[in-house]
Amino acid sequence: MDWTAIGAVGELVGAVAVVVSLIYLSRQVRQNTRALRTANAATVKQNFQTIARAFITDRGASDIVLRAMKRDELSLAEKLSAYAWFFDLLKSGELAYSQYLSQDLDEEVWDASLQFFLAYWTTPGMREYWNDRRHAFTPDFREAMEGWLESGIGRLTQSDELYSAVDQGTTGPKP
Repeated sequence: MDWTAIGAVGELVGAVAVVVSLIYLSRQVRQNTRALRTANAATVKQNFQTIARAFITDRGASDIVLRAMKRDELSLAEKLSAYAWFFDLLKSGELAYSQYLSQDLDEEVWDASLQFFLAYWTTPGMREYWNDRRHAFTPDFREAMEGWLESGIGRLTQSDELYSAVDQGTTGPKP
């Protein structure tokens, strides 16, 4: 075997090694993408739970937020509390939307999350908050939010029943 043949075999072995490396790297990227999406979905769900936990653990906060969503009269302290909750909810939505846009959150998770968010975002008090504070959010999210609010999608009648239940002193919507 001469040096030319040895060189050709070496090039072939090198090419095969490159192809094997590329296959390995593509698998690693796919696994990393799946892990990232799973972690992001868990973060979105944990944010929902944290927000909901405030209602479970503090009935006073629940009352304030529900009254704020309806645009009832609030003291300055109550309005500040409600606005802090609104900010948390909107920032959670902004984070999820950003992850969705960068394809780091599955579409199914985003779609379900959006329906949850819109049930709150479309309330009169949240709309008022949004009008006052929209510039605290990213341009992409502001543009999307304006579209969602204009379209009227996602409004859940259950939410409306919850607000009226507060007025009547009942526990919530009837099954």
